[in-house]
Amino acid sequence: MSLLSSSSANLSDRMKVLLSTAIGADIQFLVGQGEEKELFRAHKCILMSASDVFVAMFRYDAQNAKAEASSTELPNPVEVPDVEAAAFKVMLSFIYADDLDEFDGNNAMAVLYAAKKYCLYGLIGQCLQEIHIPNLPNVFLGYVQARLLEFEDLSYQCLLHICQNAGQLFESEEFLQIDQNLLCELFGSDQLMISNEFAIWKSALRWADEKCRQNAIECSAENRRSALGPALFKIRFPLIETLEFSKNIVSSGVLTMEEFVGVYQFHCHPNFCGVPGLNSLKFPWNERISDWNTANGNRGTLTMEIGRFSEFAADKMWTEIRPKSNQKWLGFYLCCTAPKEDANWQSKCSATFRIVSQKHGTEDLIGKFNERITKTKNGVQGFNNFIAFSELMDPSRGLY
Repeated sequence: MSLLSSSSANLSDRMKVLLSTAIGADIQFLVGQGEEKELFRAHKCILMSASDVFVAMFRYDAQNAKAEASSTELPNPVEVPDVEAAAFKVMLSFIYADDLDEFDGNNAMAVLYAAKKYCLYGLIGQCLQEIHIPNLPNVFLGYVQARLLEFEDLSYQCLLHICQNAGQLFESEEFLQIDQNLLCELFGSDQLMISNEFAIWKSALRWADEKCRQNAIECSAENRRSALGPALFKIRFPLIETLEFSKNIVSSGVLTMEEFVGVYQFHCHPNFCGVPGLNSLKFPWNERISDWNTANGNRGTLTMEIGRFSEFAADKMWTEIRPKSNQKWLGFYLCCTAPKEDANWQSKCSATFRIVSQKHGTEDLIGKFNERITKTKNGVQGFNNFIAFSELMDPSRGLY
């Protein structure tokens, strides 16, 4: 009885048997590197039906066709060193039988890479639907790979997950394996949801010490500074309290005298940027999204997402007519509505207002401020004319 007999009830089952037994196979692939290499046998006609990449790969002239027809042996294997064997196996299962049973978080990005390499658009779509970012074994690597493969939405979601879980992820072993460029990018983000800036400093030291160990050099102040490179200047040292800064950071020896004097000057002058002559500060001081001062009050993040801007804009309560103008504007405010008896009352706030463009190649519209709301300002801070509605609803902008 044939191995492909009627006992295989449907086409999918028969294709799985064909793949697993390699009956009639006319091509083989040696996939992976080193000890992870694995040999796979397949059928050219099936692969060619799935992708034009395989069509181009198997194109040959009549002489080669005649030579292959007279040979009883399979040709030398096609070497595929840049694809993981487990991912290649998943890819073949999908090509033969639309089977993704062995697709999981451990091989998700590797399968996506293989799908992109061989232009298997159906598999790409399935991968993007099935990838669950919290299940990725290394979300930092997932972010880098998604960006290299130009999957913008996936890379954004990976970065968002990193920022929202920075406190936990920065303590992981995977964090210690990222490169300096990614470290700079993460430390430079305003969106890191982490308890305080000192936690970022501790993460930076862990990362630098790991690089020193990898290079078999002493974890000295000089070597730590060299390992961190430009990432050091993404840490917002001015936001660290003076006592903690003196006790743990100045004493580490990583900063130069000029650098820590600049931080002390900032601590002594709250309105630092307005004081002439204080220009030695080398570090940013704008606060991160979740790093608001909690000493004298509550701390938190407020987020408002508007799914359909055309419906949102139709509500007159959100519009404002500027004096001597018929133009309607979208405004954005933070304000204190509770009565405050203390005339000196103030609240520190940071806000980012972002309208995401839905049109490829068009930039998002972003406004930011990092200010103090005071009683003397009637408890209001924001944008009174962020964007005119006529511009907002312009189809060429892609903002609604």
